[in-house]
Amino acid sequence: MLAYITIDIDPFAVHLPGEIGGIRWYGICYVINFFLVQFFLRFYSRRKISPLTPDQNDSLLLYFAIGTVVGGRLGYCLLYNFNNFVANPLIFFQIWNGGMASHGGFVGGILAILYFSKKFCYDPYRIGDIICSIVPLCLMIGRVGNFINGELIGRRTDMPWGIIFIRSQEAGVLARHPSSLYEAFFEGFLLFILLQIAIRRRGTRSGHTSGLFLVLYSVTRISCECFREPDAGLILGITRGQFFSLFLLFLGIALMIFRGKGTVR
Repeated sequence: MLAYITIDIDPFAVHLPGEIGGIRWYGICYVINFFLVQFFLRFYSRRKISPLTPDQNDSLLLYFAIGTVVGGRLGYCLLYNFNNFVANPLIFFQIWNGGMASHGGFVGGILAILYFSKKFCYDPYRIGDIICSIVPLCLMIGRVGNFINGELIGRRTDMPWGIIFIRSQEAGVLARHPSSLYEAFFEGFLLFILLQIAIRRRGTRSGHTSGLFLVLYSVTRISCECFREPDAGLILGITRGQFFSLFLLFLGIALMIFRGKGTVR
């Protein structure tokens, strides 16, 4: 019999009295991500990859943070917890219970980019390229947070790298694919490397990197979902993550095709 790896990590970095429970590692991951975005925005400005000033970088970070958090939370309530949300809309504010949807965060992030671009008179496609080249790193950190929490568990497996999540009642005492780590690598690290190459290519048109991100993210997300236990009812026989990723895939393809006639930056 295989001796599978066991994971028994407290999802709370700090415990607090009362209903809130404490500070989760996943929340700390969000804070780390905001600092990472700030670092790369400033790095891009210094290297002339980005036209933004330091003050504009701070504004973009603020708008993007608000957009992704609100969008991610609202996306979870609408896409994965709709019945409870309709019965009690105030659960939107109960962030200590967890629940964020990456697809909702994408929508909120896009709206933030559009608002920023209009306010400061920038090409939204170029601003989108800048943000999209950083986002995979944030996705990687977030998936590591999912792994620490023992959530978004993988399907059962007999592979020697299967993991037993001791604290996850949903997982049970069964070996599971570490699907969150698969996603951390393919949606995060690998995609980050590819987009760092893309954002530095001279002569590429604004919007190309954004379209490439949406296409590659969708393909890797749909693939990795094959190893992940569905966390909600299926849609047309596929997981909700795969279904919603199809819309991002079509958007990315359209962006790469139609922006092919754009202005070279």
